[in-house]
Amino acid sequence: MFVYLLTGLTCMLWIKFLRLFDTASKPRLYHSGSHFTKEVISRCASFLKVYHPPMFWGKCGHIQTAIYGKLGRINPPTPRGTRHMITMSSGETVTYDVFQPSQKNKFVERCTVLVCPGICNSSEKKYIRTFVQYAVEKGYHLAVLNHIGVLPSVKLTSPKIFTYGETKYFASMADEVKRKNPSSTFIIVGFSMGGNIIARYLGEDKSRQESVLCALSLCQGYDGLRSTTALNQGFRKIYSYLISLNFKKTLKPHWRELFHVQDDEKVRSYDENKVKFATSMYEIEDGLLRHFGGFSSRDAYMGECGCADVIDNIDIPILLLNSEDDPLVVPDVHDVPMKYCRKKDNALFLTTKHGGHLGFYQGSWYWPNDITLLENFIMEYIEAVLDITTSSEPSQF
Repeated sequence: MFVYLLTGLTCMLWIKFLRLFDTASKPRLYHSGSHFTKEVISRCASFLKVYHPPMFWGKCGHIQTAIYGKLGRINPPTPRGTRHMITMSSGETVTYDVFQPSQKNKFVERCTVLVCPGICNSSEKKYIRTFVQYAVEKGYHLAVLNHIGVLPSVKLTSPKIFTYGETKYFASMADEVKRKNPSSTFIIVGFSMGGNIIARYLGEDKSRQESVLCALSLCQGYDGLRSTTALNQGFRKIYSYLISLNFKKTLKPHWRELFHVQDDEKVRSYDENKVKFATSMYEIEDGLLRHFGGFSSRDAYMGECGCADVIDNIDIPILLLNSEDDPLVVPDVHDVPMKYCRKKDNALFLTTKHGGHLGFYQGSWYWPNDITLLENFIMEYIEAVLDITTSSEPSQF
């Protein structure tokens, strides 16, 4: 009898964990009700359709996130790009990869997408490769930032790596690509941490928006302190631990350049042991990342990393997207994009009931499709804005 009860209880817990009886639903859309946002929405079929994730596991944000973390994308392509390097005045070497379109863009002569990947990511990550291939096949040029320290083959030339809110590395890539392609139309896309960086990039200096048609910020946390504090509480500590392991793996090829440069006063402030034995991102943030900007504490550093304090300065069309079951970005921080989008005529905030963190897998039963809903969202939004701005009607923004 006990065995039957235990088996039944286990099945019930699995059903609850997998959320098998959750109903699929359409994305939620938050905006000011402006003519422009309504025109964009009407051109984006995926914004108006029910999202059906894979039936067996797709309604569980933890599994969507785990599959993204382990597999990235199914059958990812390997697009061929050319690598470019920039030496910063402060000593860092920034690299980015450029990808050429395989056909002509149907809207404009040349359209360049500037991409900022997520934490510890580069153009070599599977989800970035999938998006790049999807975009070049539709006629887009792409420039993808490789976060400093992520590529083990590119040695650090200064004792610094990327941080959550630092925009100067993305800005250096954007400035160079814009200078080399002055006649191009520019679009900016940021994933996760990269979504926060591109929002800060646009909000810090409004002049940066002048040559940008639109932007997309996907699965970011908006408020650096609130979002990362939640990540170090309760069951989310597991995610913080796993991210810290990946972060230390990224640091390993550059350990000497980071911690053993004896003639650098700033390096002497790094806490090598705290980073070496870290079991959470909190310890890495406190032992290393905050020192790059000279912050007195981890909380002071994280308080300056988010885009919440500058997002109101963004006037160009922008899509902000999150999943409601994202275990890495708590829904509590969704108040930032909700408030922003309700007062800005060119802003749109979209949330899905399911999707996890950068998952958004599609498929009928258990095996996901090669292209996820995220790629569909991105391309539909870009092409909707291009269609509106290149039509015979006057621009609505």
